[in-house]
Amino acid sequence: MHETLLWQRLQNEVERAVSHFAGVAGIALLDLTSGRELAINADEIFPTASSIKIHILTQLLLRAQRGEIDLGARVTLEPDDIVLGSGVLAYLAGPVELTLLDVAILMIIVSDNSATNICLRMAGLEATNQMLDGLGLAQTRVRRKMMDRLAAVQEQENISTPTELVRLMALLRQGQPEANAAAKALEILRKPKRGILNVALPEGTIIANKPGYVEGTRCDVGIVELQRRPYIVAIMSKYALDGSYEHEQALVGMARLIHQTFVALEQSNRFGRYVYSAGE
Repeated sequence: MHETLLWQRLQNEVERAVSHFAGVAGIALLDLTSGRELAINADEIFPTASSIKIHILTQLLLRAQRGEIDLGARVTLEPDDIVLGSGVLAYLAGPVELTLLDVAILMIIVSDNSATNICLRMAGLEATNQMLDGLGLAQTRVRRKMMDRLAAVQEQENISTPTELVRLMALLRQGQPEANAAAKALEILRKPKRGILNVALPEGTIIANKPGYVEGTRCDVGIVELQRRPYIVAIMSKYALDGSYEHEQALVGMARLIHQTFVALEQSNRFGRYVYSAGE
């Protein structure tokens, strides 16, 4: 009850920011302490861009935990894996050979598209979707390899909703679909990267996240691991009318509004007096 007015203020501010966004945006927010949720266009389907790599990573690690694949095995790039765009593997000279685990890490920290195609090949596209069905994520689908523009033109887009992105992160935090695989996924997702949340939040904030960007759309979802007041947030957009910089900054502003409120909750007692230092 003591936090209700602050939460209502956040709801109003975020609704205003979403309504002023030049395009369509959606947000889902889960307060992991109180269980409160905030949802604005949260069940709308959006392109996930590279945030779908969380789902591929989870299925890959699940297969490894079952003994079906070896994360320590050396893998080489096959011609069909190589695509341009984000990442480094496609730009290296000579044969490239890495462990499957290193390839998975590159998929997350530099959003390497060639690495993602290797991981998707090893995880299995249909098997990944079956895992998502088992987790109750019916609106989330992996439909194509990375940078397959023809598939995108043919409406074979990788998709999800803000609600389901938050749900997946909550499931990982709960140790699903398997405890060791979930813990490993979150460990990799905590590694440094650049995205909406990483830009918006103060340096040093621990975030398990994976951003994504394709033309006209951006996405980021993460667990923000404040010590006393952790939360999960997903921010998605589509039909962006502004340029890339303005597009990103609008979403960064939404993330900052949310984080500002949670920092206040992190530092205050239940009456709203600040009695804790940040991170205490």
